[in-house]
Amino acid sequence: MDYLTETPGAEPARQPRRRVHSPAFKAHLVALCQDPATSVAAIARAHNINDNMLHRWIREAQAKTPATPSFIALPTSAEVARPVQHDRAGHIQVTLQGKQVNLNIQWPLHDAQGCAMFIREVLR
Repeated sequence: MDYLTETPGAEPARQPRRRVHSPAFKAHLVALCQDPATSVAAIARAHNINDNMLHRWIREAQAKTPATPSFIALPTSAEVARPVQHDRAGHIQVTLQGKQVNLNIQWPLHDAQGCAMFIREVLR
């Protein structure tokens, strides 16, 4: 038994045309979604857009923007930071000078990694 029957002379069903949205419209909706208190789905429904499409536009916008670097070099003056010095006794000597605090550190040479971790924590 055949469930599909073709009517002779019937026109084939037309598929709906795809809507084309301007880059400015897409950028506007993506900007609206940046607020953490807003729902992406609610913004999509309010603008008669499928929420999956809006999520795709957000991913595309994020892919276009460069990622923030994990390391940001900060300018320092020679007065604030001095190079690390190794003394003859096998210690690392570090001098940090700030507006309110001067810090002199002597650390065993064999534990240079521990010294680096300590300095990172102090400078946070």
